[in-house]
Amino acid sequence: MLLFPAKEWKAIAEENNSRKTVYLRFVIPLLCVMAITTIIGTWLGTSRELYSAGYVICRILTLWVSISVGLYISAFLITEIMAREIETKEHNRNFALLAYSSAAAYLVIIIVSMFPFFKVFLVLSFYACYLYWVGIPQIVQVEGQKRMVYGMSSFIIIALIYLLMFFLFGNIFEAIFI
Repeated sequence: MLLFPAKEWKAIAEENNSRKTVYLRFVIPLLCVMAITTIIGTWLGTSRELYSAGYVICRILTLWVSISVGLYISAFLITEIMAREIETKEHNRNFALLAYSSAAAYLVIIIVSMFPFFKVFLVLSFYACYLYWVGIPQIVQVEGQKRMVYGMSSFIIIALIYLLMFFLFGNIFEAIFI
């Protein structure tokens, strides 16, 4: 996906998996790796402080819940809002587009979770936007001007939902565990 996105999108378009299948086979394993790297990253932190178990649990739960809920809500809203524009409602395909294109962001989060001193590399997670853009015509079959509207609307929805999720769940879990 990261190196040859056009080829991978073609294969993904032929699969037509359900949201549950994509979530269980693709997202959950990456979330598990994020949890493990978060634990390791707190031990390798630049401050060399020992973090409390509550802090580590808070970070892991914030990542898990924010990404999971944000993924479902973003894909749902994109599908519903853009249904008129693209004249179809394909929740599974929109979910797959968002989940698989987020691979770059997941990878960057995994690296930064493991090595917190590389936070500057978080900017590389914007490669997910490119992956999403490349996947739009093959997964949801939107071309031309509609692709621009679909892509820009999607980016705005995704950004707002994820910011809201991380703020909301981060504060909730911080209040509970820290």
